[in-house]
Amino acid sequence: MEDISQSSLVLSISLQISNNHKEEAELLVHNGKANMDIQNVNLQTALHLAVERQHTQIVRLLVREKCNLNIPDKDGDTPLHEALRHHTLSQLRQLQDMQDVGKALESFGGRNSSGHASEADANSHQSAVWKRTSLLMGLGTPGADKKSSASIACFLAASGADLNIKNKKGQSPLDLCPDPNLCKALTKCHKERNSDVGFSPPVSPPNAATIRNDQETLEECMVCSDLKRDTLFGPCAHIATCSLCSPRVKKCLICKEPVQSRTKIEECVVCSDKKASILFKPCGHMCACDGCAALMKKCVQCRAQIEKTVPFIVCCGGNPPPAPQPSGVMNNGSRDLSRDIQKLQQQLQDIKDQTSCPVCMDRLKNMIFLCGHGTCQMCGDRMTECPICRKAVEKRILLY
Repeated sequence: MEDISQSSLVLSISLQISNNHKEEAELLVHNGKANMDIQNVNLQTALHLAVERQHTQIVRLLVREKCNLNIPDKDGDTPLHEALRHHTLSQLRQLQDMQDVGKALESFGGRNSSGHASEADANSHQSAVWKRTSLLMGLGTPGADKKSSASIACFLAASGADLNIKNKKGQSPLDLCPDPNLCKALTKCHKERNSDVGFSPPVSPPNAATIRNDQETLEECMVCSDLKRDTLFGPCAHIATCSLCSPRVKKCLICKEPVQSRTKIEECVVCSDKKASILFKPCGHMCACDGCAALMKKCVQCRAQIEKTVPFIVCCGGNPPPAPQPSGVMNNGSRDLSRDIQKLQQQLQDIKDQTSCPVCMDRLKNMIFLCGHGTCQMCGDRMTECPICRKAVEKRILLY
């Protein structure tokens, strides 16, 4: 059993879950020591599959083995999303069946009134309809499915499943549940679980897959979910859609404020290597990446003083990144001078780079052209066009 890979173990457990073989799945979990949080191609875990197929005993087994209850799949749905979606679908199927029964009763009533059916046939038909109606009211399969999905949802909530995680459509588990009584029961189970001091449920910290999925979700367009967000709404300064979907949005999807302006986010105007990702306040421009924005005191677009910077992820509705730890202070409270020296050396190197000839990088600039760019005299005498802007050199000016 030790030679079996984790992927093979998870595949075997998935097959046992599909067939509702609890004993075989329990044997693989205990003896195989498989990682229950490994995801398949659809980013589903074993718990996703067990909830989807309404296998209550296997759900309890996986929760008892401390699997992560809040891992999202490719659509951002957690196992609790899946349980409540199944509950809602079963209610809709039951409602459709009840409507079919009503139509059958109406058709029979019309047939009986026209005199084409005997009283014995009427009693027999009514008995059959009543039997079917009783099954649909909770004694048959639909009611059992609804009860099973509702009990699984309550069990997950009581075991630590998060009621506030949103999928890629922005829906929390409670948004998928139209039954107010079940919503109250889920909230109650969750609160009792948090208030119970003696109960220690299997709560796993967010893993790398969860963090990566959250990051990808915040970067996806909230309308089409296909392209990345790249349009800044004004005046709320939120980023919610791609440039193709933004013209159709009249109100911001995050704060619901009317959209007065739409600005496509381009590459950083300073380095042109990364995409602009820092919003400047109060001017509201996003024109620099995080590396270049850290060196700026004024907005390079409007020259307004920068009072505050907002990261791209916060404009998308996410949480701000953790604040960096204060640097430059040693354990004894004295200042670490080596960092200051390193910073001064970097500044000196930047000054040298700015004043050096961009062609040979050895000598200082002492000749400028009419376009405003410059080189050293030795390189400038051989230039017929500016090496920076490619304009023709009409005149050379020496600097002393």
